[in-house]
Amino acid sequence: MPTLTLADLQESLTIDKSVLDDEVIRQPVLFYTVSEMLVDALAERDAAKEELNSVDADLDGIWRRKLGKDPKAKATEAVVKNHVQLSAEHEKAFGVYLTAKTKADRLSALKDAFQARSYMLRDLVSLYSANYYEDASVKPTKAQEASQYASNRSRIGNARAARGKQ
Repeated sequence: MPTLTLADLQESLTIDKSVLDDEVIRQPVLFYTVSEMLVDALAERDAAKEELNSVDADLDGIWRRKLGKDPKAKATEAVVKNHVQLSAEHEKAFGVYLTAKTKADRLSALKDAFQARSYMLRDLVSLYSANYYEDASVKPTKAQEASQYASNRSRIGNARAARGKQ
């Protein structure tokens, strides 16, 4: 199977009722593909988070040394943390982490959607098995037609009687 993009997988969420057999066969492959992509995205996110932590730890040490050499500066936790947060290296590493996190979150949502698609396929197959999509399934039975006819006739008769009493 060729590599699918996030957009390809999003398009695959749509179910074509006219080929339910094909949709049912494709579902596990699509679900597995999304699951594999999610595992990779979670690994990327975790690696980016670890890199962000390493960058922040290095910057923390650098700023403590710099502030320690300046007798006028105080190397308090808040001051060091502010310098770390404002550094370009932190911003770059945080940007990489945020991108990886967003990708993982989108794939997680897509996996949930494919799980829901699985349930919908099951329901659609049940409807198909019950002849829900057949023309005859929406036509009333003879008994229903007779009951409706009698009800309409009674209603019309009651309306005539009410007009006659006026």
